[in-house]
Amino acid sequence: ERGVAIRRAMAALEEDLQRVVLLREIEGLSYEEIAEIVAIPIGTVRSRLHRARGILQERLRHLL
Repeated sequence: ERGVAIRRAMAALEEDLQRVVLLREIEGLSYEEIAEIVAIPIGTVRSRLHRARGILQERLRHLL
């Protein structure tokens, strides 16, 4: 149940948010590596991760 909820919450994220979360949390890349791969500034990586984590936390609150 938990895994299904997490996959659904991830799939519902905008693609740009989804990508940085996957690169950071699944692939374990640094902010610098993500910025280079996605071709965005490090500050944008940080803000997208912050926004995505907030959305995921809200959507998955019932599991905590």
